Amino acid sequence: MGINLEMGHDIGADNRPDTNSTGSETRADYGGELAENTGVDLNAGADVSGGGTIETSHDNTGEDLNDSGGDQMDSVLNNFQEDKWSDLSLEEQKQSMTDLAGYVAADTGNENPPEIVFRDDMNDGEYGGYNPGANTLEINVNMLSDSAEAADTIAHEMWHAHQQQCALDPTSEKGREYQEGFDNYISPEYDFEGYENQMVEAEAREYAQGFKNRLTGAV
Repeated sequence: MGINLEMGHDIGADNRPDTNSTGSETRADYGGELAENTGVDLNAGADVSGGGTIETSHDNTGEDLNDSGGDQMDSVLNNFQEDKWSDLSLEEQKQSMTDLAGYVAADTGNENPPEIVFRDDMNDGEYGGYNPGANTLEINVNMLSDSAEAADTIAHEMWHAHQQQCALDPTSEKGREYQEGFDNYISPEYDFEGYENQMVEAEAREYAQGFKNRLTGAV
């Protein structure tokens, strides 16, 4: 199934805050070349700071994660604490984001997780985005100063990857719902409110908010 859709973490020059995240929203740009030798394959699993390969999996459909897997979530989010994040090297920040993506892939049961690609050629204000055609999650390495937004970007876009995988199964009611959402995807440039309220985006925001809440202690 080809989904000709680019789902960015944030939206252009529209600075209206949404209800579950902070900061301006800027859509990801897939026009540039991918940075060389920066792809990370998640299919082999990811080592979190607590050690070992993540093996947990369950059928998520937008549920709040604040009450499940708390210890493991805290472990994988440990480096995203503001005081620790600022002391990490760029490579350590990349690894922390890769570990978090691995956690989400396992948590959502994603059997074909996207390749993580770190880019330095994206526009200012663009955090990153999921490219369903290439199955890549592209991260702007120039926008990593805010650890909470870094974590939010990973969780948000990995949820889109989960939605994409579910949509490949036409026998699944949820998969059909996702496919319908992709087929009728509302671009933020066309209708910002409609973009925010559509199911595929509202779910991704809600899922990512669980990680931000855990990170900030708002649980």
